[in-house]
Amino acid sequence: MVLAKFYNMTNLTQNQRIYDIPQAMKVFLDDRGIKQPEIARLSGVNKGTVSLIFRGIEYNGQTKIADKYYQKIANAIGYELEKTYWQHFNTFNFKQAILTFENARKNKERRGIDGDTGLGKTYVATAFKKRYPKIVTLVKCDEIANTKEFVISLAEQLDLPTIGTKNRILKNIIDKLKSKEEAFLIIDEFENSKKGIIPVIKYLADELENVVPLVVLGIDVEKMLSLSAERRKQGFIQVNRRWSFGWIFFSSDISEDIEKICETVGIDRKTVINWLISRVKDFDSLKNIITTVLIESEKSKEPVTVEMLNELFTNH
Repeated sequence: MVLAKFYNMTNLTQNQRIYDIPQAMKVFLDDRGIKQPEIARLSGVNKGTVSLIFRGIEYNGQTKIADKYYQKIANAIGYELEKTYWQHFNTFNFKQAILTFENARKNKERRGIDGDTGLGKTYVATAFKKRYPKIVTLVKCDEIANTKEFVISLAEQLDLPTIGTKNRILKNIIDKLKSKEEAFLIIDEFENSKKGIIPVIKYLADELENVVPLVVLGIDVEKMLSLSAERRKQGFIQVNRRWSFGWIFFSSDISEDIEKICETVGIDRKTVINWLISRVKDFDSLKNIITTVLIESEKSKEPVTVEMLNELFTNH
């Protein structure tokens, strides 16, 4: 058996801990027709910890399982852990959105999440789907898709036939969602919804009310709906009313998150943190800058400094 290279990683990402490594363990066992105790024997990790990791559980009681046990298991099963410079962070917006999703799930409600680009809307929707893959259906409003294409995209996510009229496909979607033991529908990039799609959203909202939670996400979507309703645009009036008190708004101030992220990745110079806070307003940009500067720091064997940031990201 070829063993994986053992990486001296400061932190594993949450995805590696609860999805990637458990899935690799399952593949390893299934391919060989063996049981979990064999992984315990090969890795030197006790059977109880192996069982928890296999089930995607990060804690043994109140204690978080140390990364070294995941790394030992990865070595034992020949799973190569990629070195990462960016990982999952429980930002304020992420925690707020997850709470909104969970409340919608518990109460079978309609909710909306509104926030600027790069603040993590799609990321949190994807994370929630990963948490409940058999429950959550996630679809996007494509800016170039027409109404039937949107309905077909939703049907495909539910493994339904896409042949027939728009109304027939839509009825099948409703029937499928209602027939599931538990379902949850998320519509992302809702700002791309067009006049023709709005009646579909209204129909979904009405048919799924108090049965299937429905959450929409987008940029300035609350304003879009309210302004269109004020202008008496048909369909928008009704959809706006259905979501009128169900919005949360992502904060555009990510300065505290930047400080916590810097601390996590080992950037501790206040001048560097202040440089980032003064210039970075979204997590996509932050990810790019931090990843680039950490790679440069590793190559040069020099600490991250403002001078390094200016050299990499400021035009001279």
